[in-house]
Amino acid sequence: MAMTPVPTSNGNPIVAQMRGAVSQVMRMGNQPALRRAMPAILILSVAVLAVGGWLILREPARMVLFPGLAEADKARVMDALGSAGIDATVDSATGQVEVPSADYHRARMQLAAQGLPQSLPDGDAVLTELPMGASRSVEGARLKQAQELDLARSITEISAVAQARVHLALPEKSAFLRDMQPPKASVFLQLAPGRALEASQVEAIVNLVSTSVPGMARGDVTVVDQMGRLLSRGSDDPAAQVSDRQLQHRLEVEKLYRERIEALLTPIAGPGNLSVQVTVDMDFTQSQITEERVDPAATALRSEQSELVESSEPQARGIPGAVANAPPNQADLVPAGEATGAKPLAGQITNRSSGSTKNYEVSRTVETTQPATAQITRISAAILMRAMPPATPAEEGAPPAPLLPDDLRADIEKLAQGAIGFDAERGDTITITAQPFMDMVVVDTPTDWSWLPEASRQLALIALIGIIALGVIRPLLSRVSLAGDAAGGNGPVQLGGVAGVEVTAGDSLDDVTARLEARRSKLTSAALGANVTREEKFAVLRQIVAEDPGRIASVLQKMMKDEVDAAPRG
Repeated sequence: MAMTPVPTSNGNPIVAQMRGAVSQVMRMGNQPALRRAMPAILILSVAVLAVGGWLILREPARMVLFPGLAEADKARVMDALGSAGIDATVDSATGQVEVPSADYHRARMQLAAQGLPQSLPDGDAVLTELPMGASRSVEGARLKQAQELDLARSITEISAVAQARVHLALPEKSAFLRDMQPPKASVFLQLAPGRALEASQVEAIVNLVSTSVPGMARGDVTVVDQMGRLLSRGSDDPAAQVSDRQLQHRLEVEKLYRERIEALLTPIAGPGNLSVQVTVDMDFTQSQITEERVDPAATALRSEQSELVESSEPQARGIPGAVANAPPNQADLVPAGEATGAKPLAGQITNRSSGSTKNYEVSRTVETTQPATAQITRISAAILMRAMPPATPAEEGAPPAPLLPDDLRADIEKLAQGAIGFDAERGDTITITAQPFMDMVVVDTPTDWSWLPEASRQLALIALIGIIALGVIRPLLSRVSLAGDAAGGNGPVQLGGVAGVEVTAGDSLDDVTARLEARRSKLTSAALGANVTREEKFAVLRQIVAEDPGRIASVLQKMMKDEVDAAPRG
């Protein structure tokens, strides 16, 4: 039975290529520069691998899944996330459920698919669960609950609010206006640790709730935090609002004057050597003055009316000689001795009267004045400076130097007067004094050492990596490097059982050459003494050629250099 020959690796070209590549790598590794840098390269590689492993194995950053979650829902959420393969933990300090940042959105989607958490339903879920055929009272209660949940979710979106609950008091509608009650609301807020709500944020919450319920006034909304503090004023009293605005305006004016004085005096006194307080008295009285003035000299013709009345005797008419139906005229009796005058002719004017009426308008001025509501009535400023010790000690018996020189006090007073707009008639005052300041008292506050275990663990890991790299790996690499140098010819050379020349760092070429010459002379005198035979000399020369052929070749090249240079170039 014939045997099938097994192919050997000598005839396989792939194996030959691999051997060639390995041999090239070995030749590169045998280079002196690479061997000297190999320990540093290996230490750097180990350090990079250690840091990479630490980054991979360290605990990832985590995010809170649902702030303010109920304890029962925490257990359900932990079970659901554990079944989904998500690494969820409970923070020992806050008790919140945390997941890795990379799995945050996947965890929320996974919980939403299972209807978790159940303690945070929204308005749509409440309306969806409304049973068919429910009574009107049940339907109204469900609608109110849905509205409360939606308002609470909207308030929770504020960064400082961790959890919110809204309670609405919606009275029954009545057909009689006198029996109707206004709706009211109460808001309970659980603020995040270390956070506080500003006045504008509280007003925003009040406006959000009041405008979401028809007929609800802002004063009927009450906001309370988890510490039992009333955050809202609970009243829309215009007088209270005006007082708050007046106080705020006064504080802003005092702050402005104080900053002006500090900006002028800080370069003189230095930081921390000055304390300034300003009090501003302001008059917020609202008044309105109406004044009416009449100028009799300034008149104007407004209207004019003229009247003329005239009367006359009518002319005689009718048939001459006929007796008229009118009775005869009364006889005019003239006393004796008086001559009768001429009688007026018929048709002439017997009576005339005229009249004229003119109306004049007298100049009148009506002026209404409303003074400013925020008038500064007085400004009082107090400036306290640190008393500096005198440059030279006072002589014995001499009066002590003033804590604040008079010229400096005068300059400071002028600067402060210019900063606040000093008015002596208004009663403004500026008080300047200098006293030694007490040293700052540092109150010991409890320090949060929660970060210490994690930092200690990280430092211990870094120290362990450094000990392994510097205490174990580096000595091993140094030994391997020294062994490679000795094997590659960089170490001492053994010639005929005699140690060769050692080359150390910092030696020049001339030093090495001198050492080689001295070693070779010793070797020649030891091996080629006067008592050795010719065959022994040849044996020693053959051994030198076998152990260091390069040096023999360089010697022969030097010996033949003169003859080669003298030979004609053809």
